[in-house]
Amino acid sequence: MRHTPNEIWLEILEKLSETARQDVYLHQAVPLSITADALNIAVPSAYTRARIEERFRADIQRVLATLIGAQCALILTVDEPISENSEDLEETQNEAHFNQLPDSSRASATHAPAPSTQNETGLNPNYRFDRFIVGSSNMICHATALAVSENPGRDYNPLFIYGGVGLGKTHLLHAIGNRLLAYQPDKKVLYVTSETFMNEYVESIVNRGSAQGFRAKYRTTDMLLIDDIQFLQAKEGTQEEFFNTFNALHMNQNQIVMSSDRTPDNLENLEERLQSRFQSGMVAEISMPQYEIRIAILRQKCRDQGLDNLSDDVLSYISGVVTTNIRELEGTLVRLIAQATILKEDLTLDFARQVLSDVGTPLPIQHTRTATSKAIQTAVADYFGIETEDIVSQKRTRELVQPRQIAMYMCRELTQMSYSNIAQAFNRGDHTTVIHACRQIEKILAANDEERQTITLLLDQFR
Repeated sequence: MRHTPNEIWLEILEKLSETARQDVYLHQAVPLSITADALNIAVPSAYTRARIEERFRADIQRVLATLIGAQCALILTVDEPISENSEDLEETQNEAHFNQLPDSSRASATHAPAPSTQNETGLNPNYRFDRFIVGSSNMICHATALAVSENPGRDYNPLFIYGGVGLGKTHLLHAIGNRLLAYQPDKKVLYVTSETFMNEYVESIVNRGSAQGFRAKYRTTDMLLIDDIQFLQAKEGTQEEFFNTFNALHMNQNQIVMSSDRTPDNLENLEERLQSRFQSGMVAEISMPQYEIRIAILRQKCRDQGLDNLSDDVLSYISGVVTTNIRELEGTLVRLIAQATILKEDLTLDFARQVLSDVGTPLPIQHTRTATSKAIQTAVADYFGIETEDIVSQKRTRELVQPRQIAMYMCRELTQMSYSNIAQAFNRGDHTTVIHACRQIEKILAANDEERQTITLLLDQFR
């Protein structure tokens, strides 16, 4: 018989169906204790307990009976997550079990909740890998972040993640720390913003007695996760201290993960030696997810809110209006749900258009067009009053460049075409031209409300 609740729970998750393993409510459960008669599971709310009772109790008890060899009750307790000191999450048992799992089991083991150490680590336990929607815009970031959580201090040290506001950088930093602690709870993990680092450094100067404690806190951690590193620009004293902290950690093969809104070489008023060190490991970009991934993010948020039957038309509309920021995307959905509840209205497409009229251009209901490269080229050409042949020509005049880039971006958003296939459809020999075009349009979407509405209007013709 297996002895720890965590081991039992990991095997239960592995043996449940794929649909069950992906359910957000099961991921909120934390194993508390196991006896010959019962497995006790903690859940964060009565609502979560009710959902698990309704959907999964029978399946869980069936799997549990198989693992235990006898009937065993499932007890769901509404409680806070257990602390990292619980003997049920003992390091040696977890590590041994995790290392023995096959690859498929290790993947499902990423669903295991991290210990509740937020006060000590700065980590938010809700930011986990199983709640991070992966797509082409963040695939490399996700893969390297996962690798760092499994083998800290090795292949990707430091890991430097950059991208625009609200795209998931902070989520990944927390997920790395939470996953490491889930299997190695004795590790010292610390998440801070660079502003917090600076404020604590200044305090250590003012209060000389705290300088030693400050350095010990940061230089002895096994993993330092530092957010918004761009804040160190033009902070000469703080840069000097972080340089020494970085060197101390790196020399001891302790993991450093940083996030920024730009690449290291684009950080201004930052010492060259720091820029060099930031680029010495892995630099990974995270960009705005494609339309399909935005829909998946909204569906996950709906599950969190207990709305499993929200119309796809509404989700599609939100995804078309909010295209530059995941936080804004989720916030827009919450806003719609709140207003529909307060006004006692059904959350229909018409209601969404009315409420979100200040976010994007309210789009007329129309028959959608089939998204092909030629149809997209025609739609863009018609909108801008140019010839379709000019879109795919080699002409580089100002009035053609942006419509061409918009058309390329739309092909990437609306079709399954690869970058190479899009390049071919636009008579371009190099797929990097398409990548550059998509990034240019993403920048426009982030910075220009009027042009964002234009692109949203064009996209909506095909949705």
